[in-house]
Amino acid sequence: MKKGNRCTICTGCGRCFGEFENPCDILTFGKGSFIEGASVSRPVICTDIGTTTAAMVYVDENGKALNTYVCLNPQGKYGSDVLSRIRAAADGNALDEMKKSILEVLETGIKKFIRENDLSGSAEMYVSCNTTMTYLLMGYDPAELGEAPFTASHINGESFEMKVSDSEISVTVLPGFSAFVGSDIYSGILATDLCSSDKYRLLCDLGTNGEIALGNKDHLYVTATAAGPAFEGGPCRGIWGADMIRLTSILLKEGYADPSGLLKEPWFEEGIDIGNVHITQESIRALQLAKAAMKAGITIICRKAGITPDEIESCILSGGFGVHLDPADASCIGLIPDELAGKCRAGGNSALAGTYPFAAGKRIAQTPEVINLALEEGFNELYTEAINFPEKE
Repeated sequence: MKKGNRCTICTGCGRCFGEFENPCDILTFGKGSFIEGASVSRPVICTDIGTTTAAMVYVDENGKALNTYVCLNPQGKYGSDVLSRIRAAADGNALDEMKKSILEVLETGIKKFIRENDLSGSAEMYVSCNTTMTYLLMGYDPAELGEAPFTASHINGESFEMKVSDSEISVTVLPGFSAFVGSDIYSGILATDLCSSDKYRLLCDLGTNGEIALGNKDHLYVTATAAGPAFEGGPCRGIWGADMIRLTSILLKEGYADPSGLLKEPWFEEGIDIGNVHITQESIRALQLAKAAMKAGITIICRKAGITPDEIESCILSGGFGVHLDPADASCIGLIPDELAGKCRAGGNSALAGTYPFAAGKRIAQTPEVINLALEEGFNELYTEAINFPEKE
C-alpha cells in the first residue's frame, strides 16, 4: 500500500523503484536469499521490533526467506518515540496494553506462517529490538531507561515461550548494550560483519532511534542519538527519510532554502511542492535536528577511536530507507561527513538480518565501549554546529 513515495510501512525491502537505489547486499525481502554465511538446523522466525514497525521473516535452514509479515508497531498510539512510551508506561495499565499489543503482533505473524508455510510443532524465534522495546515486550517497567543515570537491568538477553494454535514457540531476545543501544545494534553488527576487518567500519542505523557502531577486529564503540521520527516520516507523514533527504538537497542546490534551513519567500509559511510532495518548514527543521544528532554522534565516536572519518573503510546505512538513500544527498545535507560519501552501502534491515546468524551461534567477540553522548565533552557544541546545512561552493 503506497503513501507518498513509499509503502505505508517501509522496511527498506528494495522493491520500490525510486530515482536512486543502492545495491542492498545484507537484507532484501522477497529476492530469495535472506542472509548468507550461516545455517541452522531447522527453519526459524527472525523478528525485529522497531519503535515504528515490526517485521518478521520465516527463514529456512540455509537462509532463504520463505515468508514475511510486517506491520506498524501498535504501541505508536502511546507516542512516536521511546521517551513518550517510557512516560506512558508509568501507568501500569498502559504498560500491560503495550506488552499485549506487541505479543498480538507476534502471534499474528506466527499464524500467517502456520497457515501459509505449514509451520507446526515447536519452532524458535529470535528477536532484535531497542532496549525500550525489549522492556515493553517483556512487561518490565522502563522508568530506569528514561532518567539519570539511565541504567538498564535487562540487557543480557531474554527468553519466553509462546503457544500459538498447536505450535510451541521458543522466543529468544538478543542481548543489548545499554539503555539507549539495544539488541537491534547487536544484531546489526552481526549482519554487517562490522568487526571482521583490520580497518574500522561504521554502522549507522537510521530510524526513530539513531544508533551508531564503529568497530574493527580489535575494538568496538557504540552509541545512540535522539533522531526522533524525522527519518521515518516526521511532521510530513508519508515522506520517508530517503525522499525527504533527496528533496531537501534539491531545495538547497536550487536555492529555495538557505543553509540555515529556512525556506525562502513565498514558501516559508505554507511550504513548497516538489512534484506531488509537499514539504513544510516544520519538516525541514525536524530533519535538521535529526541529522545534526547523527553527524555529532559520528564525530564523537570517531574521536573515541582516535581516527578521522577518512580512515573508515566503509559506512553501512541501515534502517528502513537505506536502500534508497543517495550518499551524495546525505553528504549534501550534512548527515554524514563528506569523506564517507563514496564509502557508503545500504544495509537494509540489518537489525532483522542479524538475528539469523545469532540463531546459528554467531556472537560478538569484542567488549564494546558504550558512549553516552549527553555526557561527552563538546557534544552540545558539535550538535549545534551541525544543525545548519553545509555551505557548498
